[in-house]
Amino acid sequence: MPSAPPPRPAPTRFAVLGTGHWARTTHARALADHPDVEFAGFWGRDAGHAAAAAAEFGAGSWSGDEGLADLLAQVDAVTLALPPDVQADLAVRASDAGVHVLLDKPVATDLATADRVVQALQRNRTASVEFLTYLFMPEITTWLEEMAALAAEHGPWEGGVFRWAGSIDAPGNPYGQSRWRRERGGLWDTGPHALSIVRSLFDDVVAVAAARGPRDAVGATLQHRGGAATTLSLTLTAPEGAGGSFATVWGPGGRHDLPRFHDTAAEGFARAVDRLRTAAATGVPDALDARNGRDAVAVLAAVEAHLQRPDGTTPVRPPQS
Repeated sequence: MPSAPPPRPAPTRFAVLGTGHWARTTHARALADHPDVEFAGFWGRDAGHAAAAAAEFGAGSWSGDEGLADLLAQVDAVTLALPPDVQADLAVRASDAGVHVLLDKPVATDLATADRVVQALQRNRTASVEFLTYLFMPEITTWLEEMAALAAEHGPWEGGVFRWAGSIDAPGNPYGQSRWRRERGGLWDTGPHALSIVRSLFDDVVAVAAARGPRDAVGATLQHRGGAATTLSLTLTAPEGAGGSFATVWGPGGRHDLPRFHDTAAEGFARAVDRLRTAAATGVPDALDARNGRDAVAVLAAVEAHLQRPDGTTPVRPPQS
């Protein structure tokens, strides 16, 4: 058997790439409060935004191409809070500089780009973790362990319904002006959350079918290896008061609903930081590394491809007059 890689120092100096609401309230908040890391500051495409974000935390700020190169030379790891297509390019650049990366979801919005991120991380032997909020919450991970035990005892889960609905048009929603969310919709923003639970409970997705609903809504059916089928209902533009997320799974072990979690996103993100530090120090890839993110992108890209097919639906015959 190959010997385990020798231990390495855990990364301690972190910076955030991105300056928006999520970058400040989740990434930076978690890093600034973390007892074992040093928060260096923010890099942003806009120097003014980077400086304003940094001022909230008494941290440094960088911008532009030269600023990014300077920052990457000073830190051990970066967290990325940027649109996915921007994130992917910067993750490759960080990895090429020998810097570990804590990615946001989705890793990318096309499979070729996601593969490029994975290849860079493998080539450079840099660690990665993808932050999937639900999978860093104790109530959720405990429930998933219970579901795995029930499946082992009674048989695999046979089906499930997974609804993730946001309302970014609601007054005061901090993501209402997010261009990439407007362009990509719930499939790519809420879809990774739903899939994080689906893929924790069921075998690999082998085929998909999908249809569009009002605004950005997408309904998808997933066929899993082994015969199970699950359905997703995804949107970012549910009418105000109609948002919310739930999941129900059923099979020989009964019917069970996904519980709520209580910690903040920043508390969950701190756990992701710990997981990245462990992966970097041990050389053992985390279960939620970029490869896991790539496999979720493969499912979402298949759904999107099905939606673009002109023959993607089979008409239902109307009643006879």
